[in-house]
Amino acid sequence: MTDILSQIIEKRKADLLSLGVTFGIQIPEKRMRPAVPFLSECGTILEVKRASPSKGNIAPDLNPVVLAKTYASAGTQAISVLTEPHFFKGSLTDLINASSAVHTCSFLRKDFILEEEEIEVSYKCGADAVLLIARILETPHLLKLSARCREFGMTPFIEIRSPEDLEKLKIAAAEGMVTGGVNARDLATFRIDPLIPAARRDLMPCKAVFESGALTPEAAAKARMLGFEGILIGEAAAKNPESAKNLVRGFVDARPNQNGSFWKEIAKRREVLKKEKNARPLVKICGITNEEDAMLAKDSGADLLGFVFAESPRKASAETVKSIRKKLPANSQNPLLVGVITNPDSPEGKEAITLAKVGILDAVQFHGIPLPAFDTENGFAFYAALRVGNNADIEQLQELLRKGEPRVMIDSKTVVCAGGSGIPVSETLVEQAKDLAPLWLAGGISPENVEEIFRKWNPELIDLSSQIEAAPGKKDSEKMKLFFEKINRSFS
Repeated sequence: MTDILSQIIEKRKADLLSLGVTFGIQIPEKRMRPAVPFLSECGTILEVKRASPSKGNIAPDLNPVVLAKTYASAGTQAISVLTEPHFFKGSLTDLINASSAVHTCSFLRKDFILEEEEIEVSYKCGADAVLLIARILETPHLLKLSARCREFGMTPFIEIRSPEDLEKLKIAAAEGMVTGGVNARDLATFRIDPLIPAARRDLMPCKAVFESGALTPEAAAKARMLGFEGILIGEAAAKNPESAKNLVRGFVDARPNQNGSFWKEIAKRREVLKKEKNARPLVKICGITNEEDAMLAKDSGADLLGFVFAESPRKASAETVKSIRKKLPANSQNPLLVGVITNPDSPEGKEAITLAKVGILDAVQFHGIPLPAFDTENGFAFYAALRVGNNADIEQLQELLRKGEPRVMIDSKTVVCAGGSGIPVSETLVEQAKDLAPLWLAGGISPENVEEIFRKWNPELIDLSSQIEAAPGKKDSEKMKLFFEKINRSFS
């Protein structure tokens, strides 16, 4: 299959043959601007970007000098300039002009570099760093290009995505200074997944940058919460330069925190499952009220345990959750403990949030209610569970994703109760949600229908509660065993 990245590389090779490493652009005989250390402090990399294969025209008439000055005034640490002409409508001329006009920011040449001679061209055009995409470069060649960058005093900015790319980055970092970037966008399909950077961050041996997909200040903040020292923002900044300052502040005002740690843990667990031949989804068993059911779910293979902190026949007590936490062995295979709330201002909601802040709960599920603003002093991990019943709810899902939520669970909207109704989400709405992001699905999932759900929608996470109960708040061990038997059979 010819993917988008392959098309770009084929066209680039043809241009190199016909036009050479300057691509027909008149470049300076020597560098005209002083060097600026690349991303010397935690901050943003805002991009001069006219178009992309996924979005088409973004800002086709932009003035690179005016835009670079706007970015500098907004407080960005660095500026990226796309110089690929066919799919992104960029040019080396953009890099020359922008870098000549702004001397307070470092400049990254962002392109699909293949030849060693392109490194010197980048230097002469004003770059302080050069993008090297690990996916398209064999390790020996990547090392040669990285060393050449250092010879000119530039930073090799090595972009990774897969585990194989990560190994290349580690080898390059062992040879000298590098900065690593993790692209949330798959260059083959141009689909975005913020859990890819989340899974890679703690394994990177160098300063790390979150690349692609951040459209709002809230999304930029989430990247910082994951522990990234930089974020590269293209479309949002180029399309709306007036938003640049807010994008910068969104990132630099945030800090690594429990919310980021939770999503990194979810990402790691997903990666472990993906290594299996037929990767099963993550499983959350919700409505746990007692130690016996918690241990049964754990031993059966649950990835998350849910405890309801709201008026419900499945209401859990703080004492029970604390006792379960103590009984779990100290290892990374434990299920994550999640408190489910429907009102953060209720006594039960406040109790769950307190348990999350002190580490008894790993996260709080805000079920059918707005998410909180992040509190830098008393932060805790949380995610949204959205009750969907119509297209307006799907629009709300889109907005949560736009604001950087890595995943949003969807559950059925019913007047019966806020959750645990046993009623499935409309298939039409599930299909729409699945097109927006990997699917986290709750509502009416049972041992009887779980195999069909896998075949239809291939969810990344499924949430069960009422359909494996003997009575509200008490799990049925035979139903739970049957459920996990069906999962294991389906994905063996």
